[in-house]
Amino acid sequence: MEENEAVSTEKPGTTAEEATTVGMYLKYMRLKQKKSIETVSEALCIRRIYIKALEEDDFEELAPVPYGIGFVRSYANYLGLNADRVVQFYKQQALPKKEKPVVSMTTEKKTSAIMPAKRHIYIGLAIFLGLYIVWLVIDMMQSKPAPKETVQPVAEVVEIVPMPEDDEAGVPSSDAEQNTDSEQQVTITEEVYQEPEVIKQPILMLKVKGETWLEVKDANKVYLSGIKNKGFVFETELQEGMELSIGKYYNVDTYLDGVLTQIAKPKKQTKISLDPFLKH
Repeated sequence: MEENEAVSTEKPGTTAEEATTVGMYLKYMRLKQKKSIETVSEALCIRRIYIKALEEDDFEELAPVPYGIGFVRSYANYLGLNADRVVQFYKQQALPKKEKPVVSMTTEKKTSAIMPAKRHIYIGLAIFLGLYIVWLVIDMMQSKPAPKETVQPVAEVVEIVPMPEDDEAGVPSSDAEQNTDSEQQVTITEEVYQEPEVIKQPILMLKVKGETWLEVKDANKVYLSGIKNKGFVFETELQEGMELSIGKYYNVDTYLDGVLTQIAKPKKQTKISLDPFLKH
């Protein structure tokens, strides 16, 4: 749905007071500044289809809310607006509203009629607790390792008793009264415990050489998002599930543990999985 729009023929269809949605307000401010969607798209590195969907409040066409917040904030900053207020306005429209549960009198009567007696509840809990204890005992017996047989070092003593020898006078020789002892030496080796090796994940560093849009996130957290200028440096430790998005890849140098590494490419600039760069 990409199309060129001529700014000279496009005029605001509403006033600031009539702009009741975030899309209408952003479109009004864009036209007031005489800027086309193509101009905004090139400046923010955001596809025109997303900018047009945002101005028409087509939230199904946009990326999910956490990702769309980055578009809205970048768009508002580009137009010189209060980005925090515009993002809050966007959240109120895009996020689904929670409905309060409705409880009828009929439901309460049916629930109370089928509630089990307290005695049955206690019996059921007792049976469950007994089965759980039996299961724990069986599991402990099966997982308990068999005791290892220990061998105590034994010193063997061999006693040699010589036969007495009579000399000419009939007195036993003194040399025959000596005993010989033999001892067996046992060497015991000790096992040295070694701590498991901790794998340190690589450090990702982004150095911006020119104005561009950056985003680093995973399924639970957004680490970086927005338009950054020359000289900006971002550094973080890689985690599993991280994704990198760069508007102008040639304006950013990416380093892994201090080594210049090409991650973004001309045809792959957004939602780049960083899992292949993790150490396992």
